[in-house]
Amino acid sequence: MLKNTTREKILKRCFEAMEVVGFEALRADKEVLNLNISKGALYHYFPTKLDIGYAMVDEIIKPMYEKKWSGLIDRTEGISSTIYQIIESEKQEATEKKILRGDVLYNLMLEMSGVDLKFRQKLEDVLEMQVKILQKSLLSGKSSNEIKPGVDSRSMAYLLIGQLHGCYAIAKTRASKDVFVSMVNGLHKQLIDVLYVSDPSRVVSVSA
Repeated sequence: MLKNTTREKILKRCFEAMEVVGFEALRADKEVLNLNISKGALYHYFPTKLDIGYAMVDEIIKPMYEKKWSGLIDRTEGISSTIYQIIESEKQEATEKKILRGDVLYNLMLEMSGVDLKFRQKLEDVLEMQVKILQKSLLSGKSSNEIKPGVDSRSMAYLLIGQLHGCYAIAKTRASKDVFVSMVNGLHKQLIDVLYVSDPSRVVSVSA
């Protein structure tokens, strides 16, 4: 969690602007002026624009995505219902504003992976962190007979993350929360068919 220091204020403001306009269109010098912070302070903490980007990934984006999947960390049972709830939360928390911005990690992967090697590596670290959480959870789910035994845990982890990214990307292009909700509902149905031993939505409904 960012503290309220000058450095963190700069980073938070630039991140919020980047979510809207993208990284390459970000004008950090203008953003700090809106905070009544000098350009000198900006360059003291972040000598280059890429330094801002690296810090965004390490200090804001990676913790954000770790928190999203945190319910699965070290869990040995209730795997399928937890995955269901995490995906359902994405749908329930979606707003028109969020849909128009899209998924920040996916946006940056498209924008920056081919531009700067260090940036790509940092984005890859965020992706790999999520994959490892899901992979470990799916293995535990197979052991507890919640996840189908034939599932390749690592491939499914990549697929699940990629499909969520795709839901955001298409909904962003259509500028439609309804499209996002429809696609997430479709994702739920697909996972019931190919991943879960039984329908976890029934478990969630009973326990709710």
